[in-house]
Amino acid sequence: MDETSREERAALAVNKSVDGATERKLIEAAQDGDQHAFGQLIRLNQKRLFRFVYGLFGSFDATEDIVQEAFVKAYSAIDRFDLQFTFYPWLATIARNLAFNYREREQRKESLDQLQESGFDPQTAQLGPFEQLLNDEAQKRFYQAVKALPIKYREVFVLRHFEDQSYTEIASILKIPPGTVDSRLYRARQLLLESLKDLL
Repeated sequence: MDETSREERAALAVNKSVDGATERKLIEAAQDGDQHAFGQLIRLNQKRLFRFVYGLFGSFDATEDIVQEAFVKAYSAIDRFDLQFTFYPWLATIARNLAFNYREREQRKESLDQLQESGFDPQTAQLGPFEQLLNDEAQKRFYQAVKALPIKYREVFVLRHFEDQSYTEIASILKIPPGTVDSRLYRARQLLLESLKDLL
C-alpha cells in the first residue's frame, strides 16, 4: 500500500501546505469572478477529492463524473461560500451528496447481504483501475474489503485513513457528532478485521 500511495501522499502534502491566507485569497478572487483563481483551487484539491470519492465508490468512471460535477456545482455556488470555513470540507460535502444521488439513480442501495444472495462475491469482483495498480494480493483484498463496507462505515474510514482527516473534520463533512465518527470508525475497523482475518 505504501508503494501505490506515494504519489497520492505527495499530492496530499501539497494540498496541506497551502496556508489559509492563500486559500482565502483564491476563494475571494473566485467569488469576484476570477476563473483562473478557481482553476487553482481545482488543481489543489482534485486529486484529494478523487481519492475520497473513489474510496466511497470504487468505480473509476463514476468517480470522474462525480468529481467533475462537484467542481461545476462548487463554481456555481462559490459566491455563497462562507470564508470562515475551509474550502475542502465544503467541496467534499458537495461531492458526497452527488455520490449518494448517483447511487440512488443507479439503484445501488442493495445491502452487501442482498448482493451476496444474488451471487455477488466482493472477493472475486472485477478490479477497477486503481486496484490493478496494486501488485500484492493482500493489498487488493484490502481495497475490496473497504469497498464492501456499508457506506456509513466506509465514508468515515476513507476520510480518516485515506484522507487523514481529524475526527472534528470528519464530523463537519458528514454532519454527524464526533462521537458517532468514533463509533462508526470502530465498527468499520472491526468489519475489516473480520473480512481480512485470514490474512492477519
